Amino acid sequence: MIKIFARLVKFSGLCEEECIFCGAPIYSEDQGYFCNACLEHLKPHHPLEYRKLEYVSSYRVFGRYEGVLKSLILSAKFHANVSLARSLGKVISPYLWEYIKVINPDLITCPGVNIRRYWSRGFNHTEEMLRGAGVPFVKVFKRIGLGGISAGLSKEERLRAVKSHKLREEVIDLLEDKKVLIFDDVLTTGATITRLAELVLSVGASEVYAFFVAQAL
Repeated sequence: MIKIFARLVKFSGLCEEECIFCGAPIYSEDQGYFCNACLEHLKPHHPLEYRKLEYVSSYRVFGRYEGVLKSLILSAKFHANVSLARSLGKVISPYLWEYIKVINPDLITCPGVNIRRYWSRGFNHTEEMLRGAGVPFVKVFKRIGLGGISAGLSKEERLRAVKSHKLREEVIDLLEDKKVLIFDDVLTTGATITRLAELVLSVGASEVYAFFVAQAL
């Protein structure tokens, strides 16, 4: 799976002479962005304990938000790297599809981004990860306002910030009695997923599940 990821990056024309994580030289074009040592760390890691998330029936996490995985997410998210977002989606695809088969959701979705963030990136990185994973999804959420980056915010500040997540009016009727899977990049305080789950349940969704690429320590 790691070699496939590296080849996809190279095929897209995105390749470095030095590892963007540790700076070590890259000797093979198959390595793409990362050296062999760093690529070996791009593996699933399931937390020993899953904490309870309000309104969420269950969830899964691919890995820890650290090292190479953290660098991949940040690069895809803040460096307007759509190819990397899709390639990361291919890496997590088997684990995401495994969970999808277990819970059998009626609808899969992901958070929206505000207009300022969309203009700066040109895409929604979580949507591109889902495309890379070959997972069909419905745009259920939108984000209003011009809020900034949530990293570094306190729990109270995050709770205020997530109020900008809203439902798209045109899909509200689709949610009634539906089992919904929400895909997101990083689980930190749980404020975002709690807000999103609350929104879909408020209009009649039957259950909410979640899948995260990484969990912050």
